[in-house]
Amino acid sequence: MKRDKSFGRSMARETGESGETKSTKVKKHKRRKSKKESKTRIVHANILYDHTKGGDNPNRHYANNKIKTTKYTLLSFLPKNLFEQFHRFANVYFVFIALLNFVPVVNAFQPELALAPVVFILSVTAIKDLWEDYRRHRSDKEINHMDCLVYSRSEKQYVEKYWKELRVGDFIRLRCNEILPADVLLLSSSDPDRLCHIETATLDGETNLKQRQVVRSFIDLDCEFDPLKYCSVIECEKPNNDLNRFRGYIIHRSGRRDGLYKDNLLLRGCTIRNTEEAVGIVIYAGHETKAMLNNNGPRYKRSKLERQMNVDVFWCVIILLVMCLFSAIGHGLWMFQYGDKKPVFDVLSPEGTDISPVVSAIYLFLTMIIVFQVLIPISLFVSIEIVKICQVYFIHQDMELYDEETDSHLQCRALNITEDLGQMQYIFSDKTGTLTENKMVFRRCTVAGVEYSHDANARRLAMYQEMDSEEEDCTSHGGTLPRRDSVTSHQSGKVVLRSQSTKSHRRTGSRAEAKRASILSKHTAFSSPMEKDITPDPQLMDKVNECSSQMEFMRFHCQPLNQIPPDLCDIFDFFIALTICNTVVVSSPNQPRQKVDDCKGKRQRKILYKTQNYLNLYAADGLRTLCIAKKVLSKEEYASWLQRHLEAETAIQRREELLFESALRLETNLQLLGATGIEDRLQDGVPETIASLRKAGLQIWVLTGDKQETAINIAYACKLLDPEEEMITLNADSQVHPACTAAVSPHGLHSFSSLPSPSEWLVIDGRTLAYALDKSLEDKFLAVARSCRSVLCCRSTPLQKSMVVKLVRNKLKVMTLAIGDGANDVSMIQVADVGVGISGQEGMQAVMASDFALPRFRYLQKLLLVHGHWCYSRLANMILYFFFKNAMFVALIFWYQFYCGFSGSAMVDQWYLIFFNLMFSAFPQLITGTLDKDVSAETLQELPQLYMNGQNSEEYKPYMFWMNMIDAFYQSLICFFIPYFAYVDSDVDLFTWGTPITTLALFTILLHLGIETKTWVSLHMTAGAFVL
Repeated sequence: MKRDKSFGRSMARETGESGETKSTKVKKHKRRKSKKESKTRIVHANILYDHTKGGDNPNRHYANNKIKTTKYTLLSFLPKNLFEQFHRFANVYFVFIALLNFVPVVNAFQPELALAPVVFILSVTAIKDLWEDYRRHRSDKEINHMDCLVYSRSEKQYVEKYWKELRVGDFIRLRCNEILPADVLLLSSSDPDRLCHIETATLDGETNLKQRQVVRSFIDLDCEFDPLKYCSVIECEKPNNDLNRFRGYIIHRSGRRDGLYKDNLLLRGCTIRNTEEAVGIVIYAGHETKAMLNNNGPRYKRSKLERQMNVDVFWCVIILLVMCLFSAIGHGLWMFQYGDKKPVFDVLSPEGTDISPVVSAIYLFLTMIIVFQVLIPISLFVSIEIVKICQVYFIHQDMELYDEETDSHLQCRALNITEDLGQMQYIFSDKTGTLTENKMVFRRCTVAGVEYSHDANARRLAMYQEMDSEEEDCTSHGGTLPRRDSVTSHQSGKVVLRSQSTKSHRRTGSRAEAKRASILSKHTAFSSPMEKDITPDPQLMDKVNECSSQMEFMRFHCQPLNQIPPDLCDIFDFFIALTICNTVVVSSPNQPRQKVDDCKGKRQRKILYKTQNYLNLYAADGLRTLCIAKKVLSKEEYASWLQRHLEAETAIQRREELLFESALRLETNLQLLGATGIEDRLQDGVPETIASLRKAGLQIWVLTGDKQETAINIAYACKLLDPEEEMITLNADSQVHPACTAAVSPHGLHSFSSLPSPSEWLVIDGRTLAYALDKSLEDKFLAVARSCRSVLCCRSTPLQKSMVVKLVRNKLKVMTLAIGDGANDVSMIQVADVGVGISGQEGMQAVMASDFALPRFRYLQKLLLVHGHWCYSRLANMILYFFFKNAMFVALIFWYQFYCGFSGSAMVDQWYLIFFNLMFSAFPQLITGTLDKDVSAETLQELPQLYMNGQNSEEYKPYMFWMNMIDAFYQSLICFFIPYFAYVDSDVDLFTWGTPITTLALFTILLHLGIETKTWVSLHMTAGAFVL
């Protein structure tokens, strides 16, 4: 028997070749391996090398299964943590000021005292980081010491080992409810259908079970899998973080190749469910597993308010330098006017000798930086983080954002952009599952040009769905696992049908059989678009039987795979690009064998006239349309196509492209059978929410992949579009003559010289959108779109969605929010300033990628109009108040410099100056920043127009910073000169005169905060009493 070269080299080592031959082949293997390793990974079974030296194992270069997520060690903690903290400019600045105070010639305060605040802040942060890292260390130790069963060649059985001892190429046995220790290729399963059911909640948040299939060549094993008989070699792609892709092939002793897919791979962190035992070989281990490669931590975003604040902090630095320069010049002039006389405030050199006025002024410049350091708020950043955490807590406590039906609540996954919720200007929304329920109800269909209505059946299906949901609730609350036969494979059933109907429209012969075959081939249903798993619906046949008395179905379950008749030959995955799913079946067992390819898709090349009319009618009624067609293949055609398709399946590079081309070969010369109309109902409260958001001044764009007529109908239903407004439709066939550059119909765009009025709305299809997003047309497209009241993009792809959001955000410089519920919305959610995920029917991919997660679309209204408004208003006023109080306190010392020869001395105790920010003025503003409400929640929802204050940054404009600084200097003048004139010509000492100034200033600062506060609570009184 001819063997593969890789397999031959493996067996040569096991049977014991001569040393010279063995060494030569090992070197050749290394050279070939190094070439392939750049793009692929080759995995051998480790048991073939148990008796050899470790250096001979080709898997030795791969990562082990020990994980380490800690950042520090005992030796590296202090330097590494300080290095990380010094990445924040504020910490570097204050450490520099504290160290500068240790220089005798320029120090202003007691050096140790000046160092206390910054040491306190650095210590608190370091303790927090140390505690978090210690928790990670304990978690790593617990995970690394979990047990698993690994096959041992010496003991010829599975033995317990720690997770950290696993290696790539090890065989492991998995049991029910066991967590997977690594990424494992499934080779055997105790399930009769060779399936393994896993729960992926730790990866994507989904609790529904996923099916994984044993590798094709190991499905027909009649006996228990024996690792000692395994002689295959696996070649697959290198480790990557794509959870929904796995490409490779397995080479057997005979040289046969079988393709490997994501359905064959069990990922680390998933849990085995409803499967007694499974055996697999480790492909990726430790930090090379897909779960670990996706563990990158939360994304960091900076809010618009924070970016504006950083500009003002820079202006504070400029003001500080100007004040220090002014004081240095004043001190130099003061020194110069004495000439040879010794002034009262004299600066001596370290040796005790006199120095020139110029040098003295330079020293004083550094001294004044120390004295005026309070102008740069050391506690501002810490205070903002505390306030944001408190705001998030109270948002979570809002029970009006809790959905009882789904038992889910709002999730805030990004803590640092809560204020951005109050400044949104554009909302980009998906349609299916976001605005609609994503619960498809069969309404109408047309078969061979004859139309059928199914309103009564739709009502019955809706009732069954409610009954099913109640049963699921009972099951989930009862804590029991689903029955095993409820998740059987789609390959384990045979469908036999016979007709009992005598309706006038009944079709007989091959057409009727083909139609029934098409209906029965829909016994597979997608549980998640991202996963594209084909899972059976165990109750579908019963529901179809209830919907029509024309057919009676009998189904036989749990047949062994080798006994399945070839009536259903192949089912291939759904192709998003083609929007089709191909199923190769036999039209009827009693007829001569012929291969039939049923292609179910939205866009088919040959559409009969009547069916096209019905499709338009369904779309106008807001129904989702689906066409059903067939193609008869000869055995020779099928064999030729299948050979090419299997080659595409075993490809590692360009696999998706080759599979795409393979599917295209089938989608030719199709014969149309009929079409269906499916209803997707709007969610409760969607029209009211959209109407309220539009009143708030938000521009709403809907980006959907649906047909244009369907999307327009839904847009009318949800009040996104107004029938009284004029519609602009952009449909182009080429980039040379796109509809957005010339006049197109009476309802179209006339020219860019006369832009549409705000009472018009824009509808654009995916093909035209592709042209509009071109560099040469994007500015013109935006000029039209921004002038319209709403925009509806139909037939748009996930990539186009993200490109539209990115274009609007970057070109128009506006705040954008993207909301969606499916995997095709992830890219758009991540590109927007704020991403919102809906925890709906399409899994949790959108939620995992979002900044905020909502149970329903209607909760977006309160999240933006109420909590967004509050968060923005509170933080904006708190930041301005921070600048005000710090500038006012520093200005008091600055005015005193005119009476002390600009010597850098202060009339207040150094304790007051150092701890002014940390203790004396910190707590009241935290209370106001967390609990203040300028307008009640009821008023904000009744008057959405109030949201425009945040859109226009009315609470924090650039001039407001300068107004606050001027106000601070003005009020400091009052607080300084009232005690000054009160004690003039008296003999009080410096601190006796300075204490009333400080007290009056503190009362003024608190009074200013009290005037700005709109809502008073008992905590305000407590904080005020603590300060006093």
